[in-house]
Amino acid sequence: MKTAAEEFNEAVGRQMRAEIAASRSSIAAMARGIGIARSALDNYVTGKRAIPVPVVYSVCATLGVDPHVLLARAEERLRADGEPTARITPLRRTPDVTGPREDSREVAFESRVHHDADSDDLYD
Repeated sequence: MKTAAEEFNEAVGRQMRAEIAASRSSIAAMARGIGIARSALDNYVTGKRAIPVPVVYSVCATLGVDPHVLLARAEERLRADGEPTARITPLRRTPDVTGPREDSREVAFESRVHHDADSDDLYD
């Protein structure tokens, strides 16, 4: 079982990878740009290794994103990962909608309701 710190590190890595992709860059190009090995950055963004703070700052500076924004987005991502993929809100019956016991057949050819402007004669 992972610790909360390990889960947060993975969320930061996923967010960092998303930010890099959103800037139309790649892990290899970002690693070259900040001066670290591509395999090291890949290990950071996949959560295999803890991300050093200087790497977070270097990536953020290159992307033009404040580090606290990246961390806040990672925290949102972490919270969203624990939730189901879709929230289902149960529908409550409203009092103005008739229930199944109050349903009456309202089909035109079986209707007991007389309509003065009946249009059946238009379809002969």
